[in-house]
Amino acid sequence: MRRLKTRYYKYAAFFGFQGDENKMTDISFTTGTSRSASQKHREQPGALTAFATNGRVFRAGLCAMFVVLTGQLSTVNGADTVTIKSTNKTVSGDVSEITRDSVSVKSLSRTVKIPANDVAAIKWSKEPAKLNIARGDERRGRFAEALEDYEEIQGSIDSPSAELKTDLEFGIANCTAELALQSEGDNADAVAKLEAFLKANPQSYHYYKSLDLLGRLYAQQQAWDNAERSYKELAKSSLPEYQMTAKIGEGRILLSQGGEDTAAAKAAFEAVIQMDASSPSEKNKQFEAKLGLASCLVREKKYAEALEILDQVVSDTNITDEEVLANAYIQQGKCHMAADQNKLAVLSFLHVDTLLFQARGPHAEALYYLTRLWPQVGKTKRGEDARMKLETNFPDSQWVKQLNDN
Repeated sequence: MRRLKTRYYKYAAFFGFQGDENKMTDISFTTGTSRSASQKHREQPGALTAFATNGRVFRAGLCAMFVVLTGQLSTVNGADTVTIKSTNKTVSGDVSEITRDSVSVKSLSRTVKIPANDVAAIKWSKEPAKLNIARGDERRGRFAEALEDYEEIQGSIDSPSAELKTDLEFGIANCTAELALQSEGDNADAVAKLEAFLKANPQSYHYYKSLDLLGRLYAQQQAWDNAERSYKELAKSSLPEYQMTAKIGEGRILLSQGGEDTAAAKAAFEAVIQMDASSPSEKNKQFEAKLGLASCLVREKKYAEALEILDQVVSDTNITDEEVLANAYIQQGKCHMAADQNKLAVLSFLHVDTLLFQARGPHAEALYYLTRLWPQVGKTKRGEDARMKLETNFPDSQWVKQLNDN
């Protein structure tokens, strides 16, 4: 807790507060441009976002350059190239076998088997150059742009290989699902695309990722039985990361349905926390489980315990894992709100708005709470600004609908 208080006094000065929670006085509530209080979380993403302000033009030009330089089809010595997520290294050769658990790449000297959850992407030996643009947009969370590219590529290729066809179908389904989960797309359409993909591709290396997305979409619909079915199927995976994901999904369903009784949900989250985590992705899953556990503690009004867990997640999470970090600050803000600490809640949500805004789902949620909280701390104009940003950047978000309903 001492580290948490130190961080908050540090950020309080940055955002215009001074003193402790009970004695804070408002200086200005202006963020300015200083880096002194937030260098830990002020990294390249902001610069990249500024560079990509006119992203559509940039992407179109880049794609044109690819086509000019490489022609309509790009090849890497006639080989497939698999990028490994955990090392960011590549393995080239012929993809000789694909299952829901792994991808095998055969070269002249050896065969490498890569776990499905560690496959970042496969660049097929004969694929459209523009596919790299779509993958890049998807990787950066630009799902609407990536979806448009995937659909354009799908419609322009005659007789694609079975593997390329499957990857394009998943790219479309994945982007549609991510947009729906951010309340920027059609949930029913996303569910239909994923159900169709799973039925047609039961041995795809995207199989378990698709089940996770499907479970989250069904949970968004509050279709709990279907969500539970998805996570039970996901739990059959031999890969620890997906086993963790399934258990976290189970815990979230139990928490959503359990009212004041959080025992079953806590048990699910704690089970994930107790599992061995050897890879960065598995450690991230444990952070997600800790966020779930903190939500249980908030439900039990154990705010100090919840904040201690959240502080640990914020301290230990890598800045590149924006989604996890942003969700930690969202939970932190909700915890402060529940404890009637509105100024500290504002600071938590401001982390997301000013530093972690590329995590679009949490960003929209942060703006929703800032719209409500700014007037309560005497800054009505800041609340109006937050509302305008929410409505402009996330017009179809559930948070805009919720704001208008209140």
